[in-house]
Amino acid sequence: MTSREYVKKEIDLLPDSVIERIQEFISFQRYSMGIFENDTDYLNSIPKMAASINEGIETPLSDCVPLSEVWPDV
Repeated sequence: MTSREYVKKEIDLLPDSVIERIQEFISFQRYSMGIFENDTDYLNSIPKMAASINEGIETPLSDCVPLSEVWPDV
C-alpha cells in the first residue's frame, strides 16, 4: 500500500469534524508550497472562513474585545 492509499483509507475512517481540520491543514500546506496565487485564494479554501470574516466585518466595534485585552503589551 502506498502512502497516498494509506492516508486516503485513514481519512475515510475519521468523523466529519476532524475532516474539516484536515482540510484546513491541507490548505495551509498548499499555501506554504506556493500553490495558491494569493492570500484570498488561501482564505477561501478554508471551510467557513469567508463567512467568519464577513461576520467580523459586520460586528460593531462596541461588541468587540478591546485590543488591550488581546495584546496587553500594545
